[in-house]
Amino acid sequence: MLKLGIIGCGSVMQGPYMELVNKLVFKKILQLKTICDVDKKLEKILSKKFYYNNFVTDYNKILKDKEIDVVLILTSMNEHAKIAKQCLKQNKHVLVEKPMATNLKELNELYTLAKKSKKYLVAAPFVILSPTFQAIYSELKNNRIGKVALARARYGWAGPNWGEWYYKTGGGPLFDLGVYNITTLTGLLGPVKNIISKSSISKPYRVINGKKIKVKTEDNFQIILQFKNSCIAVVTTGFTMQQYNSPAIELYGSDGTIQMLGDDWEPKAYEIWDNKRSSWELYKTPYANWPWASGFTHLIDCILKRKKPIINLDHAYHVNEIMIKIYESSKKQKQIAIDSTFKPLVFRKRIKTKKSFLDHDRSHDDI
Repeated sequence: MLKLGIIGCGSVMQGPYMELVNKLVFKKILQLKTICDVDKKLEKILSKKFYYNNFVTDYNKILKDKEIDVVLILTSMNEHAKIAKQCLKQNKHVLVEKPMATNLKELNELYTLAKKSKKYLVAAPFVILSPTFQAIYSELKNNRIGKVALARARYGWAGPNWGEWYYKTGGGPLFDLGVYNITTLTGLLGPVKNIISKSSISKPYRVINGKKIKVKTEDNFQIILQFKNSCIAVVTTGFTMQQYNSPAIELYGSDGTIQMLGDDWEPKAYEIWDNKRSSWELYKTPYANWPWASGFTHLIDCILKRKKPIINLDHAYHVNEIMIKIYESSKKQKQIAIDSTFKPLVFRKRIKTKKSFLDHDRSHDDI
């Protein structure tokens, strides 16, 4: 039985991660030995939601515990790289929420250490594990819509009213939201050659936890990615989007179009416009309730079966470099080259899909 430690017990932990941890504990695959948060008040709340042995406010107690095999890092973003490095040095498997790092120095240090380590480092987000993503990936590999020339992605909302760090250095919608789109697009289309970005602070002041604060991090982004295969994509993200009703991902090929319906962290289905058929075809996967935290169960499965995770560290590094350089591009108002690359993703199974219907003039409102 693997022994788990969790560092950071806020809203992220108390969502899908908690549900997945509880299931694995119930199945006696995991023992949740220690959880950690600087807020001591959470101990009473969490004790009613799931079973654990110890609650601590100093994460070093988890690092020094030789019995703990796996550490789940769910702290604020600017702490991720530092804690992940310490975990690997203590010979522990690590899952770190996005981003791995908020600057290139820490990113390079963590990446170098992880490549040398015998333990796994798995970095969120886990959109490539989505059955819908994998089905679209398979369609592209089978040349279903020909060569993809253009792509579009978006993810945003009005923004959190908790956590000041979202609106100060180290936070923002790019690391919190845009990272999903960039992971999806690079996973489907391959490495990016260069980027250019425009960003702004749309709301100079926000009310966080009932307190008015000055916003110091851009909350509004338009990003252009030029891929090594010559495809060009645009990513729209920000704490500036009230609602939307359009596909999360659109891929425009020489012979048709593929669209992912719903957000890419919670996809509903996908549809294809086929020039030969001159119609839209809607496809659904049999896994409607895929959890965005599924990288955790994937990591546990890989540790137990001693197999390499599908989550590719080189891919995660590439995405993280892109995000850091988006900030640089916006600040310098210039195109920035991306230095890293990664090999095409490899999936072990082909996802089965179900064609729901054909309708030449169908509206998205029908879904």
